[in-house]
Amino acid sequence: MKKLILAIAALAFSCAAFAQDREIDLEEWDNFNKIELSKGRTRVETNLTFAFPMYFGWTTLTNINYKGTWSTGSMSNFLNFDTGKNFVYGLQILGMDIRYGAFGINLGARWTFMDFTFRDSYTTMVQAGNSFVPAAINVTGYNGAKSKIHASYFGIPMRLSLNFGKATVYAGGSVEFLTNGYAKYRAPKSKTQMKGLFNSFRATVEGGFSYGNLGMFVQYGLTPLFPADLSDARTLTFGILLGL
Repeated sequence: MKKLILAIAALAFSCAAFAQDREIDLEEWDNFNKIELSKGRTRVETNLTFAFPMYFGWTTLTNINYKGTWSTGSMSNFLNFDTGKNFVYGLQILGMDIRYGAFGINLGARWTFMDFTFRDSYTTMVQAGNSFVPAAINVTGYNGAKSKIHASYFGIPMRLSLNFGKATVYAGGSVEFLTNGYAKYRAPKSKTQMKGLFNSFRATVEGGFSYGNLGMFVQYGLTPLFPADLSDARTLTFGILLGL
């Protein structure tokens, strides 16, 4: 998944570089979703469309407490809170803009993919009855590579924005619904479905700014990431925004 995400980002930046090498009708360049390119009097490309915005970021966990089965045993305190260890990617696939002067409202649909790592890379998550508990990986040949839990969401974000020329400032939030959840590690490859590890509903508040098509964002999860009997942990996410 991460390789696919990086490939999409590389394609977007390559197209942006290509655009800079052509004569571009800036009056038609409302945003990076639709670019009209021309070379002299010959039109090279019209309606070059991308699914934007894209979000690349990192997450830390706040309001951490361990409850129930997570509060006992030698595997307690197993989540990794270090910045840069928990990767997030978001892709807004649809959007509707309503604008009045510098003021704008955007309502869209977005996929969000979140990976969370363990403090000890030889830890994974397993299901025990109706609950989920951390457990040591005792697999022959395992080399400690990329053990993590993953959650993906389909959400409806809404933004209120102010535009100042090429600069945009926005604030908003989203409601999101869990579409998949699993634990995984590599070498040897293992992937175990466990949607019940995460809450099925997620609400966020977020804000950010951009200049041209590049910016930064911050997002906070209002609802707990995990079921209430396991932890009250919330997500605090920040990163790069491409194509607002």
